[in-house]
Amino acid sequence: MSTERYVATVRAHVAAHASPARLDDLFPLAQALAEVTEHTSVAPREVPYARYLLHADPEGRFNVQLDVFSRGYTGGVHAHGTWGIFTVLRGGLWVDDYEEREGRVRATRRTWAGVGAVQAFCPPMSDWHRVSTREGGEQVVSVHVYGPGFDLDTGVALGVDGLPRSYRRGPLGDLRALDGFLGER
Repeated sequence: MSTERYVATVRAHVAAHASPARLDDLFPLAQALAEVTEHTSVAPREVPYARYLLHADPEGRFNVQLDVFSRGYTGGVHAHGTWGIFTVLRGGLWVDDYEEREGRVRATRRTWAGVGAVQAFCPPMSDWHRVSTREGGEQVVSVHVYGPGFDLDTGVALGVDGLPRSYRRGPLGDLRALDGFLGER
């Protein structure tokens, strides 16, 4: 199953490389994950919208999640505080990037990440962003890899005043919903 290929790919990368200090340091892993995505199939059915924890590294170096988004979803502007990479398996995501300057966060660009797209972020470069999906079309499914220190329960987002605040993430999805959902091409 492809879940194991994602985990093995990330595990090999983090074992062979120091924790990334720059975005460029993630390029080899992003390329490798793009190749895994190329050989991953998604069943032609829908699963409940959720974050599914596929793997938490026992040494705390990374985790791998499958995120399933609802149609018309718009998330809040948030940051992860660690490096991360995501790749899209089905559908597509709008990604709005933000940067922090002089204590304020402002929008810098908007990009479309369709099937097979891979995007990465790595502090100290800003990782403030927001994702959204289209109103119609396919259910959006993506794989997200986060580095050390990613908190599965609590995140940081911008409040209505534009200042960072902690928030409680929703519960993780039941992995049984994914039985037979991901496969190899």
